[in-house]
Amino acid sequence: MISTLKKRLIWISYLVFSPLLFYIVYHFSPETPDFMTIEFSIFVVLSIIVALYPIQTEDTILFLINGVSLSTFVLFGLFAELVLTTLALIALMIRSNIKADEHYRYPLNLLMFQLLSVLSAGSYYLLNPYINPLSFYNHSLTLLVIYMFVHLIGNQLGLYVISRYYFRNKEIKLYDSHLKFSIITCLFTVPVSFILIYLVEELSIIGALIGAIPFVTITLGLNFFYKSKMNSTYLKKVNSLAKNLTEKKRRSEVIETYVKSLAQIFPVDALSYFTVSPEEELHRIVVYQETKGIETMKEAFLVNNQSILKQATWAKDILYFSRSSDWKKYCINDITYPAESALVLPVLSNNEVTELILLSHRTKNMYNDMIVSLIKILHQYFAVALDNAVYYEQLELNSETDYLTSLPNLKGFSKKLEEALAGSLESVSLIVMDLDRFKLTNDTYGHQAGNEILKQVARLLESSVISNQLVARYGGEEFVLLLPGYSKKEAGELAEGIRNQIDRHSFTISQSIQNTTSSSVSVTASLGVATYPEDAREADELITTADKAMYIGSKQKGRNRVTIAKKGSYQNAVKETS
Repeated sequence: MISTLKKRLIWISYLVFSPLLFYIVYHFSPETPDFMTIEFSIFVVLSIIVALYPIQTEDTILFLINGVSLSTFVLFGLFAELVLTTLALIALMIRSNIKADEHYRYPLNLLMFQLLSVLSAGSYYLLNPYINPLSFYNHSLTLLVIYMFVHLIGNQLGLYVISRYYFRNKEIKLYDSHLKFSIITCLFTVPVSFILIYLVEELSIIGALIGAIPFVTITLGLNFFYKSKMNSTYLKKVNSLAKNLTEKKRRSEVIETYVKSLAQIFPVDALSYFTVSPEEELHRIVVYQETKGIETMKEAFLVNNQSILKQATWAKDILYFSRSSDWKKYCINDITYPAESALVLPVLSNNEVTELILLSHRTKNMYNDMIVSLIKILHQYFAVALDNAVYYEQLELNSETDYLTSLPNLKGFSKKLEEALAGSLESVSLIVMDLDRFKLTNDTYGHQAGNEILKQVARLLESSVISNQLVARYGGEEFVLLLPGYSKKEAGELAEGIRNQIDRHSFTISQSIQNTTSSSVSVTASLGVATYPEDAREADELITTADKAMYIGSKQKGRNRVTIAKKGSYQNAVKETS
């Protein structure tokens, strides 16, 4: 961001030097022909047409003013060329919708081009006595080529010096695509300029009109070519991203990839990602800003009914705006960063909006029809990838969840255990619990009654642990508890509390093979405790150790007790039989 002081210096420099340049050129230029003619008016109109149809590449805006300015310099003199260049530049900058905080670009560009015109003309006049001219209709081709060369190289050097040393842009290069483009366009604009000079001197007004046709044709042709080229570049990036999105399996990965790619492929200063509840309540979960990167959050977001976010939710379609006056007065809370252009992308699931993405840019008219159409294509890929990721996560969750108790099953538990042990520097304890004589319970009351008891045991165990702990159904009537950060002593105390709670609890069964009314059943449990890294170094070894403690130390010694594993033996913590 350029400082206020530098902006003021640019304006002061322009207000001082620009009038001075015009004065010096008008009074001291070697040749100042009368330029208040119809032919010159045609040249001015031609230069403005060229300016109104600039060639927009991925990183800059270019226009073919050099060819017109060269012809103007030869036919009407340097002062006329300064006037024409100034008018064309003003038209170009108005067409470009330069935002308010960058209005310093007006004086900067004007002064730079005015200095380039004087520098190019100066080289023409200084070298005129020393160069044996290769004549073209009473004009030196050599000097005209020198004029264009000085203008071309001077422009590139000026851009480099100002960007690097005034704006502190260290990424600027002396030779870049901008210079390459200028060299290529000079190869055919210079000959066209010579033709224009010839036609005007031979045919006057008719010649000016005929000579303007090639310039307009070249401008429109190159404009179309670069738009097509940019379109092709965007499509390649969109296809690459679409392939990348389909490879992501997690919803969070899909969203992160999409957000980053939108910011990399398309012009985006800032981006916000919202979730939308069935009641149309918004929560912002991701914010991207060009200067800060991606930030995740979870914040409630209040908007009024005139907000573009609300409008997109109701419309269920992409909305885009060219300038802040069209939308920002209704969206005080939508974004807090500077923005002119805005684009809202609704994400639909079952024909309902479940998420919203808000893109913005500080430049007006940034989201044209071409960009919007490409974003629509990419957004469709994103919606499919997001649905696939949600479906995949649901399948994975189902495969890791016990259908009866809704607890994690062996697969889900094993994954969590591996994660807990991976690089852990603290104790991780495990409790394995098995309900005593549960086969007899099933045989007495029926399997449906046994299932009811298992569900109630699952809820009881869930109520015994805190957020970072895990309860899982290990299989049959066996359960397991994962306790990160728990010492062996703490795990043993928790295990005893669970054993005592189950022992004293009456489990209600509504379906029994013995009767049709509800009845209460009592069960007991045997538990084994093992701790990482004291008892085991690997996940499987830790499970085996806790399992052996439960079977050998508790089951075989009377049941309804807790056994804490020790190296080489098993120790009963508290023995309490019913």
